[in-house]
Amino acid sequence: MGARLDLPKHIPDSCSFPSETSDKDSVTYNKIHVNKSTFLGGLISPVHRWFRLTPSFGPELVDLMLDEMETNQDHIILDPFSGAGTTLIQSKLNHLASYGFEINPVLHFACSVALDWSLDLNELGFAYENIMDRFFTRQHEKLDVDIRELEIPLPNIHDVFRWWRKDVLKDLLILRSVITEVNANEKIRNFFLLGLSGILIPDLTNITLGRLQLHFIDRSNDDINVWRSFSIHIQQMIDDLQGLNRSTVNIPSTVINTDSTSLKDLELPIKIDRVITSPPYPNRYSYVWNTRPHLYFLNIYKTGKQAADLDKKTIGGTWGTATSVLSKGQINALYPIIEETVTPVAEEIRKYDNLMANYVMKYFNMLASHIIAQDRFLSKSARCAYVIGCSRIKEVYVESDKILGDIFEGLGLGYKVHKIERFRRRNSGKDLHESIVYAYKD
Repeated sequence: MGARLDLPKHIPDSCSFPSETSDKDSVTYNKIHVNKSTFLGGLISPVHRWFRLTPSFGPELVDLMLDEMETNQDHIILDPFSGAGTTLIQSKLNHLASYGFEINPVLHFACSVALDWSLDLNELGFAYENIMDRFFTRQHEKLDVDIRELEIPLPNIHDVFRWWRKDVLKDLLILRSVITEVNANEKIRNFFLLGLSGILIPDLTNITLGRLQLHFIDRSNDDINVWRSFSIHIQQMIDDLQGLNRSTVNIPSTVINTDSTSLKDLELPIKIDRVITSPPYPNRYSYVWNTRPHLYFLNIYKTGKQAADLDKKTIGGTWGTATSVLSKGQINALYPIIEETVTPVAEEIRKYDNLMANYVMKYFNMLASHIIAQDRFLSKSARCAYVIGCSRIKEVYVESDKILGDIFEGLGLGYKVHKIERFRRRNSGKDLHESIVYAYKD
């Protein structure tokens, strides 16, 4: 075995967060500042800042979990809900090989591009100059042309001009078009497409980012300059590449576009030693909705049904037709441990709302299915760290961290909960915590 990684040690904040052990011995409280534990840390961190995903943890939290699980450089890391790639990027920076699973094609794209640090900086520079020249030439040529006459199809998203101002969307479409036309290899074109995607929200779209979802706002009087925002972001991305330790470039990092609850057709060439991840929380949050502008702007999806179908497949998805499906009938436990731990909570919620009771049952059924599905990829001494949030649904407390710990131990796969560490309060309410559930193989 290799030497243990020399990772930064966490120094807990004091504040008013409880420091005592909870009523369950495995639950402890250890406050971690929001700038370290949430997406805010990624906004100022090289490579992580290429694509903003608000519901994600911070790079320093990855370091903390790697250290807690006594990770060394022989270990292979997996993030089965890889999102925009926080775990994989930070693992690569720490010289750790990694794999990721991601069901959302926009996030899979963002993560894949962000993990490729082999691009030639001179080629990037030439491509950037080419894109700039083409953009301003095309913009001038189309100055008096209506957006519908650009000969570039509009994103096929419902009420497209609610999402984008016409003048902004016109420049966005021109810029996307010249990026795809530039004489460069696909990896370089994708680098610039990611740069454009990384500023789409909130910079260039009629959107503000709320606690959980996107919200439409009036931006008719805002100063929005597509090229200015794009060029600043691309320069940051190029600076990040220039500043990387070149020894990290060839560290293997692979993200696979797949559903982590059903992995029967997937094979990995090596066993996984450490799992670091954060599935969607049980609070009716939709990753699909928050990436909907990207899905349609990049022409990944062409119809509303595609986004709705994706949300039906995701853990916690409730956007579009997923809501109508959940409102019908009754979803029951798929496993005895779910019957034992989740059914009583769901039945309490069902007194007030059948849809949300079904939502909670579906969520934990799928989470259990995921743990079972990924188990064949894990080594006999694998250790897992899952970041999850407790919720209050129809005033019923869903203590997600303890439930997840019970699921790990109750599925008969050989896990024992090492500890549950509650590190941040969620929004408001003394019981709403974010936690790390550590589950180790015996």
